[in-house]
Amino acid sequence: MRGFSTPGLWSFLQLSKRGFATAAAEQVDKTLLGKLRKQTGIPFINCKKALAKFDNDFDQAKKWLLEEAQKEGWARATKLQSRPMSQGLIAVFADGKQATMIEVNCETDFVARNEKFIAMVTKLVQECSAHFEKFNEKVISLKKAELDQIVGSDQATLADIIALNIGNIGENMSLRRGTFFRADSGCVLSSYVHPSGGNKSPKSILFGKYGAIVEMKQKNKDDEPVMSLANLGSHLCQHIVGMNPRIIGDYVPKDNDSQGTNVVEKEDSGYSSDASSDTEVSSQNEDVDEDKLLQQVFLLDNSMTVGQLLCLNGVEVSHFLRYACGETLEGETEV
Repeated sequence: MRGFSTPGLWSFLQLSKRGFATAAAEQVDKTLLGKLRKQTGIPFINCKKALAKFDNDFDQAKKWLLEEAQKEGWARATKLQSRPMSQGLIAVFADGKQATMIEVNCETDFVARNEKFIAMVTKLVQECSAHFEKFNEKVISLKKAELDQIVGSDQATLADIIALNIGNIGENMSLRRGTFFRADSGCVLSSYVHPSGGNKSPKSILFGKYGAIVEMKQKNKDDEPVMSLANLGSHLCQHIVGMNPRIIGDYVPKDNDSQGTNVVEKEDSGYSSDASSDTEVSSQNEDVDEDKLLQQVFLLDNSMTVGQLLCLNGVEVSHFLRYACGETLEGETEV
């Protein structure tokens, strides 16, 4: 055995190992590799490993790959679950008669603009909408724990979908809340997000940091509105996003001259500048008015209130909803 050095043996074994690895890599079907990568979004090296493991059986490789990715995703999700999430997206999926709005959080704005994250949010809002449509309810509003348990079209829960993406992207993520609206007969739904655009998505899905949905109806179909319902709805949603009203407020009949044409005139008639008590009441009323949609000065035309704008167009608002990504909700300390 003299002359057969150990380093020489080591080199031989290394070359043999490399040759075997190269041969195995060459056996992987490149077409299937590209297809597997496209369908799963999982890195090429893992896709190649899966195809090699199952001798290019695409279905078996895909099944195994997703199972492994799911395990890794849940492990990483558990590890990252305590990390705060102040970024993310509001998504609105609407068709005029029904609308779904969700908030999905992540840790950084960089990930919120990531194509994989946007694709996940798209799937989540579509799955939520499909789930909500099954119920004969006008309004459905759910929080994270209930949303996580929804089973999607591919039989995975929404929590599984999120965990898989946590494994792929590497940040903590959460489907924080979701609301579904179904318009009453004779009503229409309008929606808006801000900032709008910039994200590639299906036509009926909007993404932004803020979102609003408003339900409206025309009081008298014979009256011709000054503005189309579509434009009016869009303007109202922009106002709701910008001014953050809490409640609708009260309508006053148009022909009630003694009370004025809207609540603002009615309440202003009770103010008195001569009495300190009246001044205090006035201040309190103004604070309350700041939360009322109808009493707020219209964001896009400060010469009128929202109530006056609606009266001018013969339209009533029956419901509205506003989401802001990362906002503190009642009973929460941080996202």
